[in-house]
Amino acid sequence: MVFASKADGGLGHPAQRTWSALRAAGARESSVQELCDVVGFTQRTVLKHLEGLVGHGLAVQGAGGGWTATGPGRGLPDPRPGDPALAGSVQ
Repeated sequence: MVFASKADGGLGHPAQRTWSALRAAGARESSVQELCDVVGFTQRTVLKHLEGLVGHGLAVQGAGGGWTATGPGRGLPDPRPGDPALAGSVQ
């Protein structure tokens, strides 16, 4: 599983939060800073998540430099709808 713990070869659950924020934004590109504001991680951490997500085919960087979710689950409801850090979309 992509979001299994790093010890189990996955990206880890924090990366899932970043991907969930990308999914919540839909087709609109999100900047790294916008993602940081939503998930509460540093830019360095979010960039590491994005690198891993790209490697798994779950995110792409657009021509404008922003990021969007790709792959399975894009546009689906967040798997943790009660998490206030992920409520709503990236603005």
